[in-house]
Amino acid sequence: MKRYILTFAVIAALLASCGGNTTKMPWEDDLNNKNEQTPNDKEEEEKENTDPSVQDEIGKTLNPWSEGYLDIHTISTGRGECLLYILPDGTTLVVDAGEFSRVHSDYANVGQRPNALIRPSTTYAKYIRHFMPKSDTIDYFNISHFHMDHMGNMEPEYTTTSADKGGYVLSGMTALYQYVPFREVIDRAYPNYDTLKVTSASTDALANYKKFCKYHKELKVSRFELGKKNQFAMRFNPAAYPNFSIENVCANSHIWKNGQAVDIYPNKSRAENSTSCGFVIRYGKFDFHAAGDIGDYEDLEYQVATVVGQVEATKSHHHLSPHSNCKKAMNVLKPQVLVATSFYVREIQPDKSKFGYITEGGCNIYCTSVGEPLLIQYPAEYAACRATSGHIVIRVEPNGDRFWVYVLDDTTSDFKVKRIDGPFISK
Repeated sequence: MKRYILTFAVIAALLASCGGNTTKMPWEDDLNNKNEQTPNDKEEEEKENTDPSVQDEIGKTLNPWSEGYLDIHTISTGRGECLLYILPDGTTLVVDAGEFSRVHSDYANVGQRPNALIRPSTTYAKYIRHFMPKSDTIDYFNISHFHMDHMGNMEPEYTTTSADKGGYVLSGMTALYQYVPFREVIDRAYPNYDTLKVTSASTDALANYKKFCKYHKELKVSRFELGKKNQFAMRFNPAAYPNFSIENVCANSHIWKNGQAVDIYPNKSRAENSTSCGFVIRYGKFDFHAAGDIGDYEDLEYQVATVVGQVEATKSHHHLSPHSNCKKAMNVLKPQVLVATSFYVREIQPDKSKFGYITEGGCNIYCTSVGEPLLIQYPAEYAACRATSGHIVIRVEPNGDRFWVYVLDDTTSDFKVKRIDGPFISK
């Protein structure tokens, strides 16, 4: 595969258009190490076996997305959650871009990836720019909820550099925008942040985000709309994929049921996690569910599951903590694959006591970052996981009949394949 590198002039122009600092950083030389296919490459590839795992090799960089495939990338940094979705026509959706300091005691023993010198937002930028297929602009950015491990934190280690204009700090998604801009940002509350305020939100990060949105007038900001099937509409060739949709199923502790928004917390105080935006992707027989950090109240998670129904794969809620992915919800979802964005050294994230009933149901667990102390202390328990470190990629073939799971090395920026599982058959 041919590779190309954007010149410094192009990067500088991009940064200028985003209102950021144009000073070149040491890591920018390989920020856009994207794969590019020539027409001849594509013709030869189409002549080969259409099974993507045949074309990918252990120890080699993962091949790029191809037209008609659905890619779901869970990016591992050890310091927050970030998922990249590449839709069948090449439309891109990024959900969350968490970033926080490595010095906090809860995370100190979980290795920052690829190393402690590269900020998580930089890793997200490198990864996304490498795999983006159509352009250098993200089509949609969705903040699932207002917590620092999903949007960025206001800590001294990551707040010494602020934007030249606008007065906002570069952390998490605001830092990512400097290097990979997005057309539209969608959150759970816009523009009613005061009336939909929850006390457990990361208030400093939310205030910073509001400054960011106010400054970037070129950026469309929208509220996540329950019941919508076209808020994340494909931009390039939607007519070619009539069997693809993204359905918005929950937000602000409400679920979309029987054509209306139902409040699952009518007489309860709600936490920020429970307000997370959630959706289900449907592509032929393949279904994938993700809903931020819902799970602190089991009935909410279960009610969302009843709306979603059986799926092939799911992102774990709240990093597979004790109050997430409860048994009754998992019995409805019945996934073959569960991806846990884990980065705590504490035993409760991921909660190893859940591995038994999850795997007994035929589900395969993939974790992005499990602390080395936990792996040493509980080797038998974590042996139940297919992966305990790495970027996790779900690649769904056109029409959704089969899918594969790749585990990529997260200790370098080469995105080399460590493991390939599949094909899994969609039901």
